[in-house]
Amino acid sequence: MSAVFFLSVFFAVFAPIPILIHSFRRGRSWAWLAALTNGALVLAFGGVASFAIYAVFVMALALGLAEGFRLFRTPERAAVFAWTTMAVIGLGWAMVHFHFSPMQAWNEAGREISAAVDSLVQTVPQDRLPVQVNGPEDIAEWKQSLLVELPSAIAILSLVAVWASTVVLLRLNPGRIREKMGLRPDFFQTWKAPEVLVWPTIISGFFLLVGVKYVSPVALNLFKVLMTIYALQGLSILAFFFDLWGVRGLFRTAGYVLVGSVMTPLLLSLGFFDLWFDFRSKFRQT
Repeated sequence: MSAVFFLSVFFAVFAPIPILIHSFRRGRSWAWLAALTNGALVLAFGGVASFAIYAVFVMALALGLAEGFRLFRTPERAAVFAWTTMAVIGLGWAMVHFHFSPMQAWNEAGREISAAVDSLVQTVPQDRLPVQVNGPEDIAEWKQSLLVELPSAIAILSLVAVWASTVVLLRLNPGRIREKMGLRPDFFQTWKAPEVLVWPTIISGFFLLVGVKYVSPVALNLFKVLMTIYALQGLSILAFFFDLWGVRGLFRTAGYVLVGSVMTPLLLSLGFFDLWFDFRSKFRQT
């Protein structure tokens, strides 16, 4: 089922879930067997490139998250463990593929981005492009910007994948995992990012404003990843509000889509400033 989800593309986000459920219902050995057999199916029907993506975003995620829960027994540490596992497997796969040369992998990524941007400029009308392109200089600047922000884009994608799998896993509650860790059913409505993250967020934001060579690109990538974590906290606040107001079903889904796509600054602000304002406790009092 994991391979079917992944190869369908539309349901690829759910591909780690069958392996996670198997891990907590049948044990570690069966989860590894499930991951390897599903990986073999992806390799047979999707090829090496699909298998590489599956190995990082499904196998490493599912097995790392399950092992993280067993080792640390907290969702945050388990998620960090899974995220780190994905990074190690992904980096190792890239180094092997490019003959242990990270610089060659980076150059190859630059060529792929350049080709994708050239194809997009040639096929999409200018008024529909995500940026204004008035000449070769603008195209070159766009390519450079995409390459600089590539690490944060990959990190955010993997972080969201880990978060989605954790949410679904705890809601399905296989093997009564919530009870074993002492988590309440409304855990994600009360979740907060660690307070210590506010300082690297402020420092990275400062270097974005100042603009220091070599430091600002790193600060940009770090700032985007940290703000994604605060966006997840904003989603937990939003879930609390929806429960408070009795929003259910399709209206709840529409609310998430609306806020996530149109009102993203509001979501980020809710998550970031919750450290000082504690919106949920204030709404409980009123």
